[in-house]
Amino acid sequence: MLQSQQYEHNYKCEFQPVEPKNEREAREGEHATKWLTAEEIELKTIWKMGTFEIVDLPPGVVPLPSWFTYRVKRDKLGVVAKLKARLVARGDMQTEDEYSTTFAPTSRFTAIRTIISIATQENLSLKHWDITGAFMTADIDTE
Repeated sequence: MLQSQQYEHNYKCEFQPVEPKNEREAREGEHATKWLTAEEIELKTIWKMGTFEIVDLPPGVVPLPSWFTYRVKRDKLGVVAKLKARLVARGDMQTEDEYSTTFAPTSRFTAIRTIISIATQENLSLKHWDITGAFMTADIDTE
């Protein structure tokens, strides 16, 4: 076995974090320092992108609570690539009078299949990117 394969094998066996269901599990678990680092990276990215600004709330307005969600990101071999924490708002607590439309820019599966089909027929290669913090730059017209 090559040394790099041995390292990957050992790494896979030694570092298999479980995705915490909440902040308490993340902070009290075996990999608490790694999850805390992931939270810090998320918060730094949010501030760097200018996603939020601190303002005084209008009278009677109650902000939506937020929390972190946690994911283990793996590479092609299943080796842990990074631990990801995402700060999310509790959108399920919104009431209808607090929003006019809900929009999530995602692709339909049929569109993805069509693109893959055309690329296959034309012998083209496809590439995929994961843009860190891409959703944080959208403008919102409401409070």
